Amino acid sequence: MVYIPKILDYKPFYIQVDGSSVARDTTEWGLIAKVNPYPLLPNPKDPYKNEWFDEHGDDEWCDKMFYQPIDFSVSFCVMAYDKPNKTAEVLIREAIEDFFSLIREGQFKIFDSYSGIGRQKVRYAGYSEEEFKRRGDKAHAIFEIQFKANDPITRMGLVNGQITQI
Repeated sequence: MVYIPKILDYKPFYIQVDGSSVARDTTEWGLIAKVNPYPLLPNPKDPYKNEWFDEHGDDEWCDKMFYQPIDFSVSFCVMAYDKPNKTAEVLIREAIEDFFSLIREGQFKIFDSYSGIGRQKVRYAGYSEEEFKRRGDKAHAIFEIQFKANDPITRMGLVNGQITQI
């Protein structure tokens, strides 16, 4: 099992896969959300338009606006100590692979309790490793997971252990 340090006033990052009624804190896998630079507002898609060369401006259809998906990344940290039958590196790899098995297929909902922002129709979009170090019998990894929220409008919140529309 990985090591989860006691962090005063830590605000968890939650994921709830489609078909589940329970939001899961990423610390279940030992993953501590380190940085979440989440954009508050989406960018609009370009509206359908006609450019009449004998008129000023554009003739745009803006009765209903549509928005681009939101791409964002969350930086995580995970730590482990050697066990009698497994090294810290193996424990970290297992924790990350277990987490990846949850998010690798389909869409899910997220809620970041630090920012109070949640989204639905989110999918896994990538991974990058920032650091992997070993010191004595302890190792840690810092990595970033990229997400894509295909519903940039619907606000989600954490209510009674579920991520739901607010």
